[in-house]
Amino acid sequence: MLKKLSRRLQTIFIITIMCLITAVMAVLSYGQYQSEVAADKNYLQKMASFFVLELETEQAPAERILLNWGNNEVSTILKDLYGDVLYENNANFPTEAETLSSSMNEMIAYFQTTSEASSIMEPLEITGCQGEHYYGVTATIRAKSGQIYMLEIFYPKTSIWEVFRTHMVSYGLVWLFSFLCIVLLSRFLIKRAFEPTEKILKGQKDFVAAASHELKSPLAVIITSAEKLQDTISQDEPQIQAGLQTIDSECMRMSRLVRDMLLLASSDADKWTIQKSEVNLDTLLISLYEAYEPVCMKEKLRLNLDLNQTSFPKLFTDRERLFQILSVFMDNAIYYSPAGASIDICASLSLREVTISIVDHGCGVAEKDKPYIFDRFYCADKSRSDKTHFGLGLSIALELSKMLEGTVGFTDTAGGGATFYVTLPIK
Repeated sequence: MLKKLSRRLQTIFIITIMCLITAVMAVLSYGQYQSEVAADKNYLQKMASFFVLELETEQAPAERILLNWGNNEVSTILKDLYGDVLYENNANFPTEAETLSSSMNEMIAYFQTTSEASSIMEPLEITGCQGEHYYGVTATIRAKSGQIYMLEIFYPKTSIWEVFRTHMVSYGLVWLFSFLCIVLLSRFLIKRAFEPTEKILKGQKDFVAAASHELKSPLAVIITSAEKLQDTISQDEPQIQAGLQTIDSECMRMSRLVRDMLLLASSDADKWTIQKSEVNLDTLLISLYEAYEPVCMKEKLRLNLDLNQTSFPKLFTDRERLFQILSVFMDNAIYYSPAGASIDICASLSLREVTISIVDHGCGVAEKDKPYIFDRFYCADKSRSDKTHFGLGLSIALELSKMLEGTVGFTDTAGGGATFYVTLPIK
C-alpha cells in the first residue's frame, strides 16, 4: 500500500512541478517572442529613417539609393505624389510588394501630411496571400528640390513558432534536465518522508509474523492435550466433556486465525511462492464441487455447477492458489446462505480472460460495507458476535489474485445475494 501511495505522490509531484516549469518556459518563450517583435519594428523604422534621410538630401537619384541600399530582407515601393510607382523592390517574400501595399492602403487613408518636414508612420501588421504576416511602414518624404515621395517598406514579422524553433533545442535540454532532477529529487524526498512509517509498519508485520508463528506450537499442544482428556474422561462427566469440547472448538478457531495471519504476513514479506503450471479449468471446478457438495448437503443447500458447455482453454496458473481463492468465496457463500437456498459455481470465457463466479442467494452485501469488503479484519458485524469469521478471507483472496495477475470483485445477485468472482488472463 505504501509503495502504491508513494508512486502516486511521486507522480503528482513530478506532474505539478513539470507543469510549473513548462508554464515558466512558455512565459519566457512568449517574452522572447515579444522582444523579437519589438526588434522587427525597430529595424523597420530604422530602415525607413535611413531611406528618408538619403532621399531628402537627393545626393543621388531615388531609384539608385533604393537599389544600392535595398536588400532581400525588405520590400520597398517608391511612389510620387500622384501615386505612380517610381521604383519597386520585391524581396523573396511569398506576397509581392504591390499586393502588400494595396492591403495596407485599405487599412488606412493614404498617408499624407501637411507638415513641411518628412514623416514616418508607425508600423502596421499586414497579412499576406498565404497567411504570413508582415510589418509595413509608410513615409512621406519632402526632398530639398521640393519633390514629394511616398515610400512604403515591408518586412516579415517573426512568428512565435520561429522563435520556438530557434530555442527548441535549448528549451528541450532544460526541460529534460529539469525532469530528471525532479524525478531524483521526488524519489529522495518521498523516500525520506516514508521511512518512519515504513519502519513502523515493518515492525508490526514482523511482530504479527513472529507472534503467529510462535502461537502454532502451544495451540497444537493444547489441542492434543484436550483430545487426550476427552478420551480419558468418562462420558458420565458431561460438564467436563462440554468444557473440553469448547476448548477444542476455540483452539481450532484460533488455529484458523493464526493460519490466515501467517498467510498475510508471508504476502507482506513477499515470501509467498507461486508454482504455475497448466490447469484444466473443468477439472478444477469439478474438484471444487466435489469438495463442497457434502458441506452444502449438511447445511441443506443446493450446489450447482454450470460450465455453459464451453470448452475452456488451459490456464497457466497456480492451481492450489486459485483453489484457495474459490474456497474463500465458497465458505462465504455457505455461511451467508439460508437453508434451502442454492449456490452456483459458474465460469465464462471472453477473448482474453476467464471469469469464475460463486453465486449465492443470501443476504448480500450492504451498501455501506461494499467499499471495505476486501479490507483486512473488516467485518460487517461490528459487534463481533460472529466468532467464526475474522475478516481475513477476502483480503487473502485479493492478495492471491494479485499474485496470479488476476482480479477479484463482487456484484449483487439478481433477486438478492452476492456474486464473487475472480478473473484470470489467458496466456
